[in-house]
Amino acid sequence: MGIDHEILLEVGTNEFEIVEFIIRGNQEHYFGINVAKVREIILFPEVVKVPDSHPAVVGTANVRNKLIPIINLSYWLNIRYDFDPAKSKVIITYFNHQYNGFVVDDITRIHRITWADINDYASISDINMSESVLGVVNINNRLVQLLDFEKIVAEINPATTMNNVEIDYSKQPMRRGKTVFLAEDSDVIRKLLKNTIESAGYKVSVFENGKLLLDALTKKIPDIIVTDLEMPVADGTFLIKRVRENEKTKHLPVIVFSSLASDENELKVLGIGANEFIGKPDLGIVIDTIDKYVL
Repeated sequence: MGIDHEILLEVGTNEFEIVEFIIRGNQEHYFGINVAKVREIILFPEVVKVPDSHPAVVGTANVRNKLIPIINLSYWLNIRYDFDPAKSKVIITYFNHQYNGFVVDDITRIHRITWADINDYASISDINMSESVLGVVNINNRLVQLLDFEKIVAEINPATTMNNVEIDYSKQPMRRGKTVFLAEDSDVIRKLLKNTIESAGYKVSVFENGKLLLDALTKKIPDIIVTDLEMPVADGTFLIKRVRENEKTKHLPVIVFSSLASDENELKVLGIGANEFIGKPDLGIVIDTIDKYVL
């Protein structure tokens, strides 16, 4: 089953689509993943074991001439350690410039929701999974948990995470007094970005979602905005459209820093007014790009 990304929504409406899937343990657990991260859904493929890999990694599979790690999601979530290859499906994802496959028991359907529909994970019953859950949404009286796939992949393969970067400190005097507004919902990434940008000499104000940043723009206009795309309440594309519609901010530089790195996503965000699209985890490019527009 291929995912047709061309049929998705108009960009900037604060809506997105999720693939709902099931993992069965003592009960059925319902989860979701942003369609923008999904390339296709396949039957369980032939896999080759990988020595010394994480126990959640079943092995690698050759899918359309790409060697892709296959991850047992039920093992990672501590729901169940085994699975039936004859009945299982694999969700092939692409984000952070990487392909991965996640083993699930079944796929239900694709749902269209808004970021405002998402509730905090503290409201879910599977609280033992909360560290891997971005939030939950009520769909047909089912609590569908949106998993943090970036966190899962980063913990299974730490080499894929963002690291501190070398900074050209000779430009610090020029950067002082310049303000960056940063919208990022991940605590870890938000702190890392803030520390890195501040180390370069900029002043940084951070916001957990696009709405909080938009509210702050009514009081102060920064020199540049850096934003993620996937955020609760108001996402990055919604933020960009509102910035471009406002006479006071329509010329403000906006940099997107997102795991949803693909040609189609880059074209979409540039088409609604973003100045640059940087794919995670290329943190080293962020400072240079801010310098390009602010200095």
